[in-house]
Amino acid sequence: MSLSPSPLVSIIIPCYKAEKELPQALESVIQQRYHQWELIVINDGWEDKTEAIIDEFKIKCPHNKITYLKHVHNQGLGATRNTGIQKAQGNFIAFLDHDDVWEPNHLSHGLEILKKEQSDIYYSSVMVFDSLGKTNDWIWGPTEEDLINFPQSLYARNYIQPSAVIISKQFLNTLGLMDTNSKVHFCEDHDFWIRAITLNGNFSTSNQVTVRYRYSNPNAATAKIPLMLEHDISVQKKNLYSKAFKMPIKKAAIANNYRRLSDYYWKNKHLYSLYYLFLSLYWDPRDLRHWVQLLKGIVYWPLIRT
Repeated sequence: MSLSPSPLVSIIIPCYKAEKELPQALESVIQQRYHQWELIVINDGWEDKTEAIIDEFKIKCPHNKITYLKHVHNQGLGATRNTGIQKAQGNFIAFLDHDDVWEPNHLSHGLEILKKEQSDIYYSSVMVFDSLGKTNDWIWGPTEEDLINFPQSLYARNYIQPSAVIISKQFLNTLGLMDTNSKVHFCEDHDFWIRAITLNGNFSTSNQVTVRYRYSNPNAATAKIPLMLEHDISVQKKNLYSKAFKMPIKKAAIANNYRRLSDYYWKNKHLYSLYYLFLSLYWDPRDLRHWVQLLKGIVYWPLIRT
């Protein structure tokens, strides 16, 4: 893949209840050292000041094409990104969630890596900060072991945050859109990366962190744990027969997600814990940890329930 000196980058920002955090994300766009971009903002069916914020932003960036779109009804994050992808005119797509922030060198650094390594998708780790904007010095992304075992490791755990991704439009034309099935909601990006690997997409990464990811509501995230795990299992099962991943790794990954579901319900003293342990053992009967946990559950369940 060859790059022109200044390829156009389409920045896609999906929005929902975005008026509070969106200005900070937009400010990080205008601060980019790379200037050859267009911006596509999609409001996923919420009535607020998002459109007015974008109108004001257009005045600041008279030389960049800025498009504002709005869904009549809420369609979800995957469908909202798809709307932006279909409208994009750039050689590359860069995702940015409305509550995240880029460092000024995000686009320039990512494009440099893509050109140097002739790859289809660039990503990096992200710096996590809380809803008040305070940096916690917590880096989230692939571990050293994940990188050594890439791409096999990505089937088991999604460590690619969309706001850290730049993807070539040429490869995206082959990959297609994100899955909008309700069974993969919250995990459509994990499915996206798995499908990219199945289609022999070339990934590049960097140890330079150029994205700040907002961890906005810990209580809400905790409440979604079982749903997200169930949907991630749906993603894994959907891609179970992908030849890009080894079957023992796929089965172990599904078993591990069932074990995590079991752990969640165990802490909440719910009988589902044993049910998910049985499913975990079905997918990976070799894991002794699951057998030990099952025996504990059978022996101590009457005590746990009291």
